Amino acid sequence: MADTLQETTSLGLLLEQRLVDWENARKPQELKLLECYQDVLRIPREDDTSGTGAARSRKAKGLFIGSTRNKVRAARAKITDALFGSGQMPFDTTPTNEKLAPFADVMEDIITEQMERGHMKELLKTGVNTLATYGTGFVFGPFVRKEVITETMATDSGLTEEKFEFDLPYFELGNTLDVYPDPEAREVASGLGVFWVTMESPTTVAAWKSDKSYKNVEMAMIGPGDRGNETGSERASQMRGNVQYWFKNDRIKVARFFGKVPASTFDEWSKSVQASESSMLAADAEERQMGDMVDAIIIMAGGVVVKAVENPYSGKSPAHRCLYEAVEHEMWGVGVAENNAPHQKVTNAAFRLFMEGKGMALLGTAAVDRSAFMPAEDFRKYPGKVYQFKPGLSPEQKQAAIQFQVEPDITGGWIDVIRMSEQFSDDDTGITKYTQGDDSRNLNKTASGISMIMSASSLPMKEVIQNIDSMWIEPIVECYIDWNLKYLTPETVQKIHGDEAAQLWAQIKEFGKSSFMDWQATGTASFMQKEVLTNKIRAFSEFALGNPVTAPLIDAKELLRQTWEVMEIGKESPILDDKEGEGDIPPQMKQRMMQVAEQMEQMGQELQKTQQDLQKAQQKSEDESFKRMKAEIDADKANALLAIEKAKDSALAAAPGMDQAGVTDMVNQAVAMALAHMLEQQTPPPEPPPEELAPLEQIAPDPAMQESPAAEMQPTEPPPEGGFSLGEPPVEPQ
Repeated sequence: MADTLQETTSLGLLLEQRLVDWENARKPQELKLLECYQDVLRIPREDDTSGTGAARSRKAKGLFIGSTRNKVRAARAKITDALFGSGQMPFDTTPTNEKLAPFADVMEDIITEQMERGHMKELLKTGVNTLATYGTGFVFGPFVRKEVITETMATDSGLTEEKFEFDLPYFELGNTLDVYPDPEAREVASGLGVFWVTMESPTTVAAWKSDKSYKNVEMAMIGPGDRGNETGSERASQMRGNVQYWFKNDRIKVARFFGKVPASTFDEWSKSVQASESSMLAADAEERQMGDMVDAIIIMAGGVVVKAVENPYSGKSPAHRCLYEAVEHEMWGVGVAENNAPHQKVTNAAFRLFMEGKGMALLGTAAVDRSAFMPAEDFRKYPGKVYQFKPGLSPEQKQAAIQFQVEPDITGGWIDVIRMSEQFSDDDTGITKYTQGDDSRNLNKTASGISMIMSASSLPMKEVIQNIDSMWIEPIVECYIDWNLKYLTPETVQKIHGDEAAQLWAQIKEFGKSSFMDWQATGTASFMQKEVLTNKIRAFSEFALGNPVTAPLIDAKELLRQTWEVMEIGKESPILDDKEGEGDIPPQMKQRMMQVAEQMEQMGQELQKTQQDLQKAQQKSEDESFKRMKAEIDADKANALLAIEKAKDSALAAAPGMDQAGVTDMVNQAVAMALAHMLEQQTPPPEPPPEELAPLEQIAPDPAMQESPAAEMQPTEPPPEGGFSLGEPPVEPQ
């Protein structure tokens, strides 16, 4: 520790000890991160084929196939297109009710403008590459810097410029290799904090002197050997040429700490740096209990604490971690490079041996008798090679001195190994050939087929975008909202967004909350393939606008606007707004538009009238059918009554002495029997229930069926147990 501990304050000693311990605890993970970095940048190394079981190549060991690089590039392009394909920032605000929409729109415009000035789009694009490479990324902020707006105005004396300076919140992306979180924590918020370490030039550190919030900057720029209080071990380490902890190659190590420190240690440093602040800090310290922790942001340079402030963001950590693929109960995630590491090693080993095998098969080998050649002969084979034989050799001796041999081509097996490894790589990374744009000859050409294939291959990407939405974009938007409510002034809004936005912002500022709106990231929602969405919109347009019934129900301008946004033809939309361009339309065009509208209205009225006439005709036809059926029934009844009366008269004439009432009863009974007989003939007889069927034994056999079976059909003996008898036919007794 003699070559590392350079700070004498308790706060500096505490943070330096933490940094050293956390660096040592992260070394196993650091080896993985460095391997991922080398795989993406195609850097050959001695162990880039270890564990494959293949022999190490000698001639082609410098070849490194960019399999990991290609998959990282495909993942980066896919995710970036989903986040920024629409040309807008990947978030949206929604008012809690329509009356509050102007306030939500103003907040969204302010945050969008701050993101653009803070280069949020470039940060997220680089962050996606970091996630795909290392599996874990860290964004820090919001920080604040000064921005200047220059406005040029025309006055009586000429053109003048007016400058307006304001504070801008922004975020920074830390290199994953330079971030050291608490090794005992599984989440940044649940641990003691996180270090972000960089090497800065002395000029950068010296520029902090102009900022009054930085202290001890001159001491931070002095190397440990220049202070006059170094120990013997420090001098010995410098003589041995060991790399010093806080200084290297005239650069100074800067460690930014975001996390918790003991309140007593923090207050002790604060009192020692500036007497004017000590009274205020002492008052705060009196309210704290022994053992309390303070959530602070601390910067160390050269082993010296140069800035320490309490976290001003209401207990929210300024360090935002995001994972490409989460691992349960672990701080670090898994990226494309780590998932593809086995395939990268197999591909390197197989391709190198493939190239060596091809070289052996094409160039061949030779057996030589060195005594027949000159001492200067090196036996290297190349176009135009001339062998140096000793003089006096016959052609037969020359032919016997060198004998060429043909080596068999055994490289086909390595091609199979590479293909099999590619399949495993697609499964491990979730980035298939369809995602990379390869193998398009097997891709379905229909919109539904493309949608099904691309949706299936994009499911892993959707999970990554969900992580970016929930771990980066939504917390960053929340930080912007909190910062604006606390620090953004209406004057700044007026200079950037105008008077109307400034008035609305003044009301929001006075309200002091963001409960009038909701906000959400839109990366996952916009992940649907734009080609498929465009085809669907086109099909819907053709169906809706081509049908005279549905065409009046469609807002053509809104449909055209959605088509423009999906196809991303250009930045400025050529679609006219409701209040724009009305005076620019020629009178002939207006007249034509009115005529088309009238024709559409007439067609709709005619269609409605046709439907009403059709309903009336159907009703009239049903009424006529009912009347006709009723007339037929009445005629049948009249005929039946007439027949009955005739039957009565006939019966009375046949039996003059019979009572008329008795004759009438007989006729009615005859008619009833006739009707019952007709119904029985029209109705099929019901099947008897199963229980009423007679048993098989009680059914009398048919005499025609009583003949004895043929002799060859009689079994000779009972079949054996568990099988059937296949014996010879029986022998009749003599």
